[in-house]
Amino acid sequence: MQLQGVLAFLSAVAVTTASPLGRRCSSSNSSGVTYVLPSTGGPTPLPSPDTPLKHILVGHGVQNYTCATAGVSGGSIGALAVLYDVTNLYPGSGPGALSSATWNVLTGTVLHTTSMPIQTASPAAPFPPPADLTVSGIANPLPFIGHHFFDINGVPTFSLNNDAELFKGAKVLGIPAPADADKGLSGEGAVDWLYLSDKGGSVGITKVYRVLTSGGDPAVCGAVGDTQSVPYTAMYWIY
Repeated sequence: MQLQGVLAFLSAVAVTTASPLGRRCSSSNSSGVTYVLPSTGGPTPLPSPDTPLKHILVGHGVQNYTCATAGVSGGSIGALAVLYDVTNLYPGSGPGALSSATWNVLTGTVLHTTSMPIQTASPAAPFPPPADLTVSGIANPLPFIGHHFFDINGVPTFSLNNDAELFKGAKVLGIPAPADADKGLSGEGAVDWLYLSDKGGSVGITKVYRVLTSGGDPAVCGAVGDTQSVPYTAMYWIY
């Protein structure tokens, strides 16, 4: 079975067992670095963050879909991703920082040059043991920080540092990825950029933005009942 057909049910199982550097939505930290939330350049921007930035993460995993009707795109039933901290790679943030050009294509680089981390052969335990991620062209491995999944109630969840930081989110706004966004391993297209607010029950996190997406869009359904799990990467800005 193809990857798009073997992982769609894993989100619940995991619980039960354009100019991206647009000049807006900025925040600073104690080091004086100004972090600018990426923008699609489209007519509808994501809301500006109004709290301090905590982390910038790269998520690598799958977007899961099911088919209720043949001949149309599948409907979303969640996602699974391993999360890596890239805050210190933000352009201008320090000696190890990336150039703007390299930063803007980082999610595509991870998608196309590293192995998809979700364990397809182990549906009861889809996440591999925690490990940092080596990416060609980047001096140091990206530190592992946690997981993204949808809980048994279908709530998008981010667990960082063994639940020391936990986010239960609700979608507030989604906007299309830019036309030049990386379309993914099979050319399916990039999933939307999102703004998520706290649904309640979060710890230390109040909002999450999904930006700089690569891949993850569903394919057209061949038959009712088909499932799809589409590899994707994205940056998650955590506040």
